[in-house]
Amino acid sequence: MITVQKSLFKNQTTIIQMISSGMQLKKILTFIVNSIENSCDSFSLYGSIMLYNPILKQLGETVSSSLPTNFINSIEPADVSPYGGSCGTAAFLKQPVTVSDIENNPLWEKYRHSAIVHGIRACFSTPLLSSKKELLGTIALYSSEVGKPDEKTLNAVDFYSKLASLAIEISNSSTNNSNHSLLYSFEIDKRLNETNEKVLTELNTALESEEFEVYYQPYFGVNEQLLGVEALIRWDHPHLGLLSPASFLPVAEETGFILDIEKWVLTQSIYKLKKLHQSGWPDLSLSVNISAQQFDNPRFPEMVAELLERMSFQPRNLTLEVTERFLIHQENIDIVNRLRATGIKLSIDDFGTSYSSLQYLKDLKIDEIKIDRSFISNLEMDKTSQKIVKMIITLGHQLNLNIVAEGVETKKQLQLLKKMKCDSIQGFLFSKPISFDHLKKKFFQQMKETWSDDYVFQKN
Repeated sequence: MITVQKSLFKNQTTIIQMISSGMQLKKILTFIVNSIENSCDSFSLYGSIMLYNPILKQLGETVSSSLPTNFINSIEPADVSPYGGSCGTAAFLKQPVTVSDIENNPLWEKYRHSAIVHGIRACFSTPLLSSKKELLGTIALYSSEVGKPDEKTLNAVDFYSKLASLAIEISNSSTNNSNHSLLYSFEIDKRLNETNEKVLTELNTALESEEFEVYYQPYFGVNEQLLGVEALIRWDHPHLGLLSPASFLPVAEETGFILDIEKWVLTQSIYKLKKLHQSGWPDLSLSVNISAQQFDNPRFPEMVAELLERMSFQPRNLTLEVTERFLIHQENIDIVNRLRATGIKLSIDDFGTSYSSLQYLKDLKIDEIKIDRSFISNLEMDKTSQKIVKMIITLGHQLNLNIVAEGVETKKQLQLLKKMKCDSIQGFLFSKPISFDHLKKKFFQQMKETWSDDYVFQKN
């Protein structure tokens, strides 16, 4: 059940992003139909969405990836009437309609022959309604077996029907209103704000309830010697299970809650790595991701310095990573310089994915660049990627920078990076991000247990 809820949560985020980006309606509805089919255990269920034409007062423009084309052609357009099949009747009544046996149900009199020919024996349809309860279309599941959908399937249809209605309603507003751009943006902002507020409330609760957990991904020298770990947050959601950062960090960034999360990760990971230092590995480094929003806080360098002093953690063992998509503005250079004055290192993550890459090297006093995994994933076969990676490594060394290759997954990639004289590597070839307990068992089996309770972060 948790896996299903987790999938719904992820798909909801994806669909909202598709809508807000202005993606073509048909592509959004196709994704929704496919998501419904994938959420059902039965391979005999076929999803579809039919759009309502208010001028002709008929259903048409069927979206489906699995229904036979000839069957779709035979039911388009569908009459909105008491005997319009499952979809036409659901649209007429504005209520869900279940036909468990098409061969013996009068609602399907007009379309029965085509359904039987194409092996369709049952259908469940529910109307898609706007926020004003106006008809937008229908969403349906067809089955090759006689019977009714189970509760899990009904819940999935109910969940996705709301997202489909939202997509259609906003698309209609965009098409029909002279001020459609303004209305589109307003409606999207309204729906996104509602979603963000809900997630933000859950994030606050998660921090207070200690639902977050830090995972660690080791990184190595090309001689395969362990150099350190990168701290990566996970959310152990009470209902959805373990969530990756992509599920919640965008909302955290947009709402400013990212500052609390990053302070928590920084505090927790420094505490844990300090324990590794005390247990016999004093040179291990720690990398922690931070957002550019931190550079808008003039006290951020002091906060880091105070945390290092309180934890008795050597600044030289801490690297703060800034992803390229977080642009650091010229007015923040002073913050960067004050951070480096504390003795910590600064790294540019996902290097090469932004037009501003070289600008960073010119304007910022940094210590390290991490080559984005997109250049590494096909390194064995792609000569262009090889040339780009070699160029980045050569340029970085000329600027006395440490070079890390992200996403290393094969021995061939490792061999090529060794030849290119890359300094460090990180990726699934050695380890995926893992919990601290797993990290200890995998890499520090003889570690002395010198502490009892974990450090608990207190919000100021």
